[in-house]
Amino acid sequence: MLIRLLSTGGTISTTTDAATGRSAPTLSAEALSRLLGETAGLPDGLAIAPEAIDNEPSWALDPERMARIARHARDAARDPDVRGVVVTHGTTTLEYTAFLVDLFLDSDTPVVLTGSMRKADAPDADGPANLRDAVRVAASEEARGAGALVVFAGRVIAAGRAWKARRLDPDAFVDLGGDLGRVTNRGVSLRPPQNRIGPLRGDVDPRVAFVKALPGLGPASVAAAVAPATRGIVVEGLPGVGGLPAGMREGLAAAAVEMPVVLASRAPYGRLPETPTGGTGEPLRDAGFLSAAALSAEQAWLLLMAVLAETSTPDEAKARFRALTSGTAGQTA
Repeated sequence: MLIRLLSTGGTISTTTDAATGRSAPTLSAEALSRLLGETAGLPDGLAIAPEAIDNEPSWALDPERMARIARHARDAARDPDVRGVVVTHGTTTLEYTAFLVDLFLDSDTPVVLTGSMRKADAPDADGPANLRDAVRVAASEEARGAGALVVFAGRVIAAGRAWKARRLDPDAFVDLGGDLGRVTNRGVSLRPPQNRIGPLRGDVDPRVAFVKALPGLGPASVAAAVAPATRGIVVEGLPGVGGLPAGMREGLAAAAVEMPVVLASRAPYGRLPETPTGGTGEPLRDAGFLSAAALSAEQAWLLLMAVLAETSTPDEAKARFRALTSGTAGQTA
């Protein structure tokens, strides 16, 4: 039973230099694989094939590098001899890379992302247990066909619903749709996953602006965020159904004539209507915005990059984005 272990750096690989007090990702992929020999509960006959594909704190990653990691994981999962793929990743951007993996993945082989909140040389390091759990999930029959998963602190979370909610707690991630499953001493338990988006080709066009709405913001906040080469905009609207202050509407509506403008909501639960209205009075009904549906603003930002990379015109991109998000499952509290 072969598991591909792809390391990308992050806290799970990080140690502190005793002389300088500075930390850096120093553990190799091979060193991470050796951690598994110190844990119990792994399947018999397991073979780990380690490979380093990056070595950075995850805050240093940009969408193109995250997409490269996602493509590497997808390609590893295509190998018929591979039972599962595990990617170790820094937690700061883990949910973004996980979402891209889920967008690109085109096989039933599970890809599991994990990491840690405590450094590898901490006396209470959480990395070894998370890594063991990730391998157990990747090797399990239950995870086949479930897409990309995040495994952290015993939770199994669908990549499309993973949210880093706690800044320092080892139980850092929550599942916005309720945990997909758990890893316990008795094994791996998963419930059926919800609908996924994709698969997409595997490239991203990073020329997507991200605009955050706050009460009272005006046209300058839109102009400052949009560069001349911008091909799309994602707007994180106010909590609720994505309302916008009046001062932002005109500039964004004008942009929506030229390019895809996607409206999301800061509220993490629920689903925006297919035609965003902006709430009471429906001031956005005719603005031409696309709906992020059940996606977070960050997920909509990444999805729009992937859509733009495989379409040629704004109208094509709008139609493709709308088609992909129309089937996404709503998130519930």
